[in-house]
Amino acid sequence: LDAYELDGTRLWRIELGKNIREGAHYTQFIVYDLDGAGVAEVACKTADGTTDGAGKVIGDATANHRNKDGYILDGPEFLTVFEGTTGKALATTDYVPPRGKVADWGDAYGNRVDRFLACVAYAGGERPSAVFCRGYYTRAVLAAWDWRDGKLTKRWVFDSDDGTPGHRAYRGQGNHNISAGDVDGDGKDEIVYGS
Repeated sequence: LDAYELDGTRLWRIELGKNIREGAHYTQFIVYDLDGAGVAEVACKTADGTTDGAGKVIGDATANHRNKDGYILDGPEFLTVFEGTTGKALATTDYVPPRGKVADWGDAYGNRVDRFLACVAYAGGERPSAVFCRGYYTRAVLAAWDWRDGKLTKRWVFDSDDGTPGHRAYRGQGNHNISAGDVDGDGKDEIVYGS
């Protein structure tokens, strides 16, 4: 991920590394002022070997979790918030939803486990949350995170397969997009996970 001034001057580069698959399905990132400080942060899934804009490596710099087909079905996954002005990692935590068993996502070779979406939503109505998701076509899991006062806090998790009555009806979503908006006019955003 590169940040540029409008005149073409590069500000910084975040090198996601070999343990993050490249592409629209796999590399979802958000750029937004999540804490209301007047400057945007960048948030995305990271892994062993991700290097922030200041040159600091996240996790194990030498790890290579790719299998013979290029899929990354093992190894840790993280969620990192980066400083928008420098690309410096500000906080890293375990990615939610975790990979778990690959077959739980609908196939055994690693397609559906590696389908991600992300958006920003005013889940509480007043301040933004980052929403990161995993799963198309079968299981769907969404997690909302707050970035406040230099701390990353999980707000909620929705899992179609967690056994909660009614959640199973949300399986099978998968039109490759997500939207957030206050669709019922109550002052709080809802998440619209395409089906």
